[in-house]
Amino acid sequence: MKRITVAVCLDDEGGMMFNNRRQSRDRVLIAELLSSTEGRIVIHPYSAMLFGDSERVFISENPLEDAAEGDICFIEQLPIAPLLSYVGRFIIYRWNRLYPRDKSFDVDVASAGFSLLSETEFVGSSHEKITKGIYER
Repeated sequence: MKRITVAVCLDDEGGMMFNNRRQSRDRVLIAELLSSTEGRIVIHPYSAMLFGDSERVFISENPLEDAAEGDICFIEQLPIAPLLSYVGRFIIYRWNRLYPRDKSFDVDVASAGFSLLSETEFVGSSHEKITKGIYER
């Protein structure tokens, strides 16, 4: 069975979206994500504007299903729990802020058997501090 990496951006309470929009965006975060792999970044069409014309980005209506082993699947608005068996690693970017939300991250990483491997912080273009956590099972 394939094992993919899923990257998400969350606020302090696990929020992902509000009123059918992303809570925030940050160009430094996207550049950091692109530099995290030599493989593809698989995204939903909703996320395409964030990545510009990068040749390493693959756009799919079903990114979790279409991602191959070694790809990073960037998810903003889709449920992840139904396809959790495909996920071997999470990259969780935390905004370190609380935003309004009506869609939240649907995975409890600890209960699903993921452990924190590393955590780093960096300055984004729109956030003074973004925390990147890598979780693996």
